Amino acid sequence: MPPKKKGDAPGKKTVEKKKEKVIEDKTFGLKNKKGKKQQQFIKNVTSQVKFGGTVSKEKLASMEFQSKKEKDQMKKEEAEFGSILKPVAVAQNISKDADPKSVLCVFFKQGQCMKGDKCKFSHDLSLERKAEKRNVYVDSRDVTLESDTIDKWDENKLQEVIDMKHGNAEKNKPKTEIVHVLCTSV
Repeated sequence: MPPKKKGDAPGKKTVEKKKEKVIEDKTFGLKNKKGKKQQQFIKNVTSQVKFGGTVSKEKLASMEFQSKKEKDQMKKEEAEFGSILKPVAVAQNISKDADPKSVLCVFFKQGQCMKGDKCKFSHDLSLERKAEKRNVYVDSRDVTLESDTIDKWDENKLQEVIDMKHGNAEKNKPKTEIVHVLCTSV
């Protein structure tokens, strides 16, 4: 490779860096502004510095068309990539009291369940739509409390509520010692 010629002309990268610096200086503080006038000013300054004066409308339109075309191409590639590589489903966790056959298999929903009939989860797609939605506005505890009133309690239930209210502290206190101390003092 022959040695570089040492001329007065700076390199391309140096020129580009200087242009970027000029653009940054002229548009300082305006990059995040959302007004149409500020954005138009930034666009004009950028085009003047980069292209050495005003840019023709045809060239500006072709540049915008090219950028839109690139964006559309990127969106198409992302959509294709997303269709090829579906997100991986994580293993399902259900509560201990729930029946696994009442829960739709996540892998089957994506078309990736390899277990078939041996799968412990349901492969019925209509099951997913039948799931009961919880009412956010009603407290389910209120419904059980309304039916469980003191009028309907028996002795065992009453004793259970008293024990729960006062706890085991009352049971653990020795009652005979108090009586014994009172009797000896008299």
